[in-house]
This record gives sequence, C-alpha cells and structure tokens, in this order.
Amino acid sequence: MKRKWLVSVAMLGLLGTSACNGGQPAAAPEKEVKHVVLEAVKKEQSAAVSELSGTLAPLEEAMVSFEVGGRVVELNRNEGDTVQAGDILARVNAQDYSLQVASTNAAVQQSAANLSKVNNGAQEQEITQARLLVEKATIAYQKMQDDFKRIEQLYQEKAISKSDYENAKNGLTLSQKDLQNAQQAYSLVTQGARAEDKDLSRATYNQAVIAKEVAASTLAKTQLRSPINGTIIAKLSSTGSLVASGTPVYQVGHIDTLKVVLPVPDREISTWKEGEVVSLDLYGQKRDGKVMKIFPATNQSTGTIGVEVQIANPKHDWFAGQVVKATKTMQGQIGIFVPVEAVISRGNNDAHVFVNHDGKAIKTSVEIGQITNDKLEIKSGLKEGDQLIVKGVDRLFDGDPIEAAGGTSP
Repeated sequence: MKRKWLVSVAMLGLLGTSACNGGQPAAAPEKEVKHVVLEAVKKEQSAAVSELSGTLAPLEEAMVSFEVGGRVVELNRNEGDTVQAGDILARVNAQDYSLQVASTNAAVQQSAANLSKVNNGAQEQEITQARLLVEKATIAYQKMQDDFKRIEQLYQEKAISKSDYENAKNGLTLSQKDLQNAQQAYSLVTQGARAEDKDLSRATYNQAVIAKEVAASTLAKTQLRSPINGTIIAKLSSTGSLVASGTPVYQVGHIDTLKVVLPVPDREISTWKEGEVVSLDLYGQKRDGKVMKIFPATNQSTGTIGVEVQIANPKHDWFAGQVVKATKTMQGQIGIFVPVEAVISRGNNDAHVFVNHDGKAIKTSVEIGQITNDKLEIKSGLKEGDQLIVKGVDRLFDGDPIEAAGGTSP
C-alpha cells in the first residue's frame, strides 16, 4: 500500500505540471549564441619569408708569409692599420742573401771576361809567344833527331847498351809531342777558339747571369709586402722570431666590403637571382646586401647551395666573424590561404573549418596544403566570398548560432 501511494503522488505531480503549462510539452533549451571573428575568403599570392644565417668575412683576404726563412728583424704594422698592395710589412735578416748576391755578381764578371777573350781572340803578345814556343820545340826536335841517328848507329855497332838506345828513342818521341803541342797552341791563338768553346763560354756566362737574378730575387723576398689593399686583421709573429718559409706573419683583409655565404636550401635556389637585394640583420642593425654569386653545386652533406652576398662596410663597424641573419621574401603561387587557427585537423587528411551560413556555424571539410607564414593553403573546400570563422573555432559545433565579435549579427 505504501508503494502505490508514492506512485500516485508522483503522477499527481506530473498532472499538476501539465495543467500549469496549459497542456503543452516543455520546450527544448535554446543554444548559446557564440561570438566569433569572421573573415571573407579571397585568393591571394603566397609569400614565404626565408631566414638564413651566415658568418661575415672580408671581401678579400690573405695570410701573408715570407717566401724565405730567417730571423724577423722588423715588423712595421699592427692590427687595424690600413695598407696598400706592395707596402712593406716586415723584414728578415738579409745578410746571407746579400753575400749570395755578391758572389753571383763576381761569377758574372769572371764569365763575361772569359767570353770576351774567346770572342775577341788572342792579343799580339800571345801570338808572338806561341810562335817562339813552336820555334823552340822545332829546334829541340831536330836536335833529338840528330842525336838519335848517332845513338842508333852506335847501338847497331853494339857500342852502347840497349837501355841507352831506348832512352834516346823515348826522348825523340817526347820532343816530337812537344812540337805538336806548340803547333796546336799557335794554331789556337792565330785562328781563334773553336765554335764549341765559344758556345761553352757563352753558356757559362748565361748561367752566371741567371744565378745572379735568382740571388737578387731571393734577397728581395726578405722584405714581406702586402699582396692586396686592405686592413691588418691579425699580427701573427714578433720581432726576433725565427720563421720558416710559408709561416704566416700577418692576416690582411679587405673589409670596406664584407661578404657572407648563405646556405640556401636547394629547393629554394630558383627564387634567388644575382643582383637582387637581401635584408641583413646584425644585433638589430639592418643593412641591404647584394647577391653577387650563386655557387654552381649543391653541398651533398647539407643539401644547400651557397649564395654569396656582399655588404658595404665603409665605417668598419661590422666585423669579420660576426653572424648575421638574412631575410628574403619569396613570392609563391596564387591561391586561398587561411590562418592556421581557423583549421581543425586530426591528421590523415581529416581537416575542417567553420563557415557562416545564415548566422550558423557550418562545419566544412577542406583539403590543406603547405603552411606559409602561419597560413595554411586550402586546396579545396572553400571558395572566394565564403565567410570563414577565424577565431573562436575551438568552441564551435556544427550548427551553432554565432554572432560576430562586437555584437553585430553575421
């Protein structure tokens, strides 16, 4: 009985409620109007901003070193000094090299005198002396012939020993050779030197001249000269140091203009052109740089292509070794691009947006493409003129009533 009474009371309550509503069922609660921000869909050209970093370097630089070894006796320049090509920067001890020059000078003089003698022939006194030697040798030979005939007769008569005979015969032979030598010497001084002797003398002279030039060139290398116009970036040695050939002593660079090589991804290289201007930033200071060279090959390890940009630096207030950031705006294709926050994506090409239709948020599937500067490319699903909800999307459901921010109905 008690349970039946409770059921009756519940039914009476429902009947009373129906009577109060005039017999009509209760209405469903109205949906909350949500405030959103709308934006008309339109086509535009995409613009991607490429930001790359690189290290500043002198436009031209050289590590300057001696071509000869020695002890440094003079270092004229310090860091920051401006130099011109050909200016003397340092010297090494040149004493040994100077002695070598003096030695080669003497060799040139000696070979020149010998060459002159060969070309000009013997003097009159030399000819007379050679003739007298021939006459003397002739007389001696004739006398040895007479003596030999007498000794030979005595030998045949067995009046002298064989040893005396052999000695006389050898004496005759020697006197004959002396005569021949005297005659040849006389012929040389009267007829002049042979062609091959002249060639040999000339070659000896030329060799001495070359040795002299080499010694003079080596002596000049004891002075270290700047190979370029520029500024002393680093001083790498000190007076009194013993340096070998090729040891760097100074670093010289042209810093009126600096350069930076930017590592551009190869997929973007087609948008870079020689001669175009690029914005550079160094700790908030901005300058324009000019693209001067695009390298001809891709770096296989990084997938980038070097682009050289040059920057005017007349005050030398930007420094080699500093890292700068380069910014370049690249124009892309024309299409529909919407803010990233307007798109809800769950991956696997499941993406949608909300479009205003008669004051309601209508869920619309879209196909998205690349992201550029916080905007997503919409390949399909939207058309120009659509009223896209760009803010407040995260609170929306399909069919929700909406109102533009500020109280104006969409």
